[in-house]
Amino acid sequence: MKLRGIIPPIGTPLTPDERVDIAGLRRLVRYLLGAGVDALFVNGTMGIFALLSDTEQLLAVETVVDEVNGSVPVIAGVSDTGTKRVIEKAKQVEVMGVDYLTALPPYYYLLTQDSCVRFYRDVAQAVAKPLFIYNNLTFTKFNLSLDSIDSLSDEPNIAGIKETNPDCSRWTQLTNTVGRSEGFSVLIGTEILPHVALMLGADGIVAGSHNIAAGIAVDLYRAVKANNFAVAAELGEKLRKVNKIFEYGEIWGAFEVALNYLGICDKATARPYHSVDQKEHTYIETILQDCGIC
Repeated sequence: MKLRGIIPPIGTPLTPDERVDIAGLRRLVRYLLGAGVDALFVNGTMGIFALLSDTEQLLAVETVVDEVNGSVPVIAGVSDTGTKRVIEKAKQVEVMGVDYLTALPPYYYLLTQDSCVRFYRDVAQAVAKPLFIYNNLTFTKFNLSLDSIDSLSDEPNIAGIKETNPDCSRWTQLTNTVGRSEGFSVLIGTEILPHVALMLGADGIVAGSHNIAAGIAVDLYRAVKANNFAVAAELGEKLRKVNKIFEYGEIWGAFEVALNYLGICDKATARPYHSVDQKEHTYIETILQDCGIC
């Protein structure tokens, strides 16, 4: 069965010494569930997994799964630099009760299409939980080809793809090929065109700003499903305005301000990134207020 809907890549509130702020993470889970999201993705890009130790990554997964308590599916990121490392992390995460796994292509060393396909097949065959492909050209500097994705869609334990390439024509090709399979979900990572992706046939949206504007995103998804496309476009424009906060503070600083504004946590930045200055803080809060975030 396909995974569908609004699936925020949940952020990771932090303590002053850059460990997982468990209480803050639980508050963020409750905020998102209260908005009606359809699933949660922990240890993704927005969750700054690459800035956390393995121990803290596992703690983040454990905390989210416990707070969700089966109310929505949980996808756990197990990304790392090689096949063996990913499989070892996946096996640690599986026993925590997650519903799905996902991993970026191994980063740092250069990949070919063949090596990346081999990576996903090896992981999918080694783990018990269904695996999502995670294509993110921006951060891995590697773009899985449509032919490679089509090939991987036949792997029994691969559940779908989280596609972050902003090319709308590629979204159409995905939804018209692998997206037609009842067992393969196409989830698009787009901050400013979620309504377009859904109207093109995407099954769900994974966007960092939905941590902050989850209610708007859920309303947009429901509007598209009800064929209220004009309403969906208006909500998409509101999400675009919310996303403007990320123009400040190297992304994480703005996110920290937003989570503080919502009363969720005090800190979400980890070194080498830094919090925003007071002027930027004011700009961010003004954007949130103007968009009706509260």
